Amino acid sequence: MVQAEHDVDEAEIVAADDDGDSTYGSEASSSYSASVTSSIRNNIHENGLRYHAFKQDAYYPFPNDENEQNRDDIKHAMTVMLCGGKLHFAPIGDNPQAILDLGTGTGIWAIEMADKYPSAAVEGLDLSAIQPNYVPPNLKFIIDDIEEEWVYPPNSYNYIHCRHVAQTIKNKPQLLQRALRTLKPGGYFEFQEILYYPECDDGTMTEPYPVKDWVDELNEGIAKLGGDNFGASKLAGQMRDAGFVNVEEIVLKLPLGIWPKDKLLKRAGLYWRVAISDGLRNICSRVFTRGLGWTMEAIDVYLVEVRKSLHDASKHVYFPLYIVVGQKPETD
Repeated sequence: MVQAEHDVDEAEIVAADDDGDSTYGSEASSSYSASVTSSIRNNIHENGLRYHAFKQDAYYPFPNDENEQNRDDIKHAMTVMLCGGKLHFAPIGDNPQAILDLGTGTGIWAIEMADKYPSAAVEGLDLSAIQPNYVPPNLKFIIDDIEEEWVYPPNSYNYIHCRHVAQTIKNKPQLLQRALRTLKPGGYFEFQEILYYPECDDGTMTEPYPVKDWVDELNEGIAKLGGDNFGASKLAGQMRDAGFVNVEEIVLKLPLGIWPKDKLLKRAGLYWRVAISDGLRNICSRVFTRGLGWTMEAIDVYLVEVRKSLHDASKHVYFPLYIVVGQKPETD
């Protein structure tokens, strides 16, 4: 994951403390890390899948097992590909000093950012301690819930990034207020989020289409658990309401499957199909059982037709990918 020619250090993975300081690279951080290492690496098993056990009341409905980690990395490659090789759209310059990645997952985006910007102290935050052991020396991982009160001091980051997480955030206005407070004046916040509803421009998404039916069920389940699979389309307005300026929104089309003629889009569509197909059970387990009251047996039967439908190249379907960037005002 990290290229051999780059310097790497053993990853520091700590739980966020409550002293109002991220303590990047400090002795206090190292001491704290030693005391919480075992607890932050605990997991629980449910319906044959593995989930984080750190702050079990924290809402996040998806597993953290190896299959989910592979999906996370596939979605990373897919997103960067669709974005023309860009890791970000925010104009952060060549030498940013402090970068925070919310919902870092396997840490792959944070690793590539740390490699690209050696000037920056990069921090990746997640509920699960699933990140690799060896990473660039300017990167550390923090285990915490982004919906809890943030421990970071005001005006401390040049750039905050959040990708493939927004649909599970219950209180986005609150998160945006915290991000605004934590950014340095002139700093940027960027979302990269999929709107989880299939669209089609040429009339080929005809019924019956089990994928669309599945998405309808999924969106209902997510909503009952407090999330919002339609949240991507609301982010620009929410950022403006929070006080961000120079808010820009870019909407890209992420194909489902290999139907596009364009080679790049065909490959991105293949990755997206794999990410969904390989993760159907992971995606549905908690959402359908807790949100909709289904049994796992009913889920497994239902997903048979959904999985077949994912390979139907006659339906030219895509999902919108929203890139939303906002800036903290230079002055209050």
